[in-house]
Amino acid sequence: MNMISSLFSPSLEVLLLAFAMDILFGEPPGAIHPVVWMGRSIKYLKSLPVQNRRVLGILMVVVMTGVSMLAGMLVMLATPLIPETAALLVMAYFLKSTFSIRMLLTTSRGIMERIHSGNISEAQEALRALVSRDTAQLDEHQVASAVIESITENFVDGILSPILFYLVLGLPGALVYKAVNTLDSMVGYRNKEFIELGRPSARLDDILNWIPARLSLVFIGAAALITGSVAGAAKICLRDHNLTPSPNSGWPMAAAAGALGVRLEKPKNYVLGNEFRLPEAADVELAGRLVGTAALVLFAGAIGVLYLSHVNILM
Repeated sequence: MNMISSLFSPSLEVLLLAFAMDILFGEPPGAIHPVVWMGRSIKYLKSLPVQNRRVLGILMVVVMTGVSMLAGMLVMLATPLIPETAALLVMAYFLKSTFSIRMLLTTSRGIMERIHSGNISEAQEALRALVSRDTAQLDEHQVASAVIESITENFVDGILSPILFYLVLGLPGALVYKAVNTLDSMVGYRNKEFIELGRPSARLDDILNWIPARLSLVFIGAAALITGSVAGAAKICLRDHNLTPSPNSGWPMAAAAGALGVRLEKPKNYVLGNEFRLPEAADVELAGRLVGTAALVLFAGAIGVLYLSHVNILM
């Protein structure tokens, strides 16, 4: 029982190292990136000759979550066999692969610079790295809105959720969450091609992100003390969070709209903060600061929780 418990116990040192790896180095090369491995596995599973698409979708969820949990547990079991410093680095490397702060903010800043310079076609092209919608017809304000929507939604998917799952279930939990989220991003779209195949992963992703999405108001609100309006974040989030098709994405996006005082709109889908002005390039930079600050608050809180739990265990 003690061994099983230790496999799911988060480590303060691993979290600190993973955070440093992300900020200093960003994403590792694709050939050695665990999430890229997940993507390749999903592509292979998707090609299996299973006639019932819903059954295949369930099979993909079972295989990906099972393999990811097993991989996390094997990493934990193997670490006592190597020097302590190397073990911490290995665990931190796998944890870092589940979240991305530097890449998210760097990508958004690059799009902002293209909007600033008037290269709207280049901004539309770069935006495809963040969103799945057609970007070719978006004007400057719509591109800015899409960037802000994406980075705030990804604050939950790509930063908050994996860290929370790490705190609760250790490295295996973070890897399982990332497997589900990667599945959802690849096959969970609500269209004719993926409606049956992607429904199991989309529903599970909604469940796993349900609590983190609602907690995002806490961290975005805290960040708004420095960048934006705390009252605006709370007001618009609580009022507009249910206007999006997703049960979760509206929470961080509406909070950001209220914090920054901008109108976020996906044409023919939803409008968040409809009383505000349309966003501009400068607002993308402010949104990046908001998300970056929220991430710092999150990591400070996670470090505090792990430190206090460690002290209590020792006492």
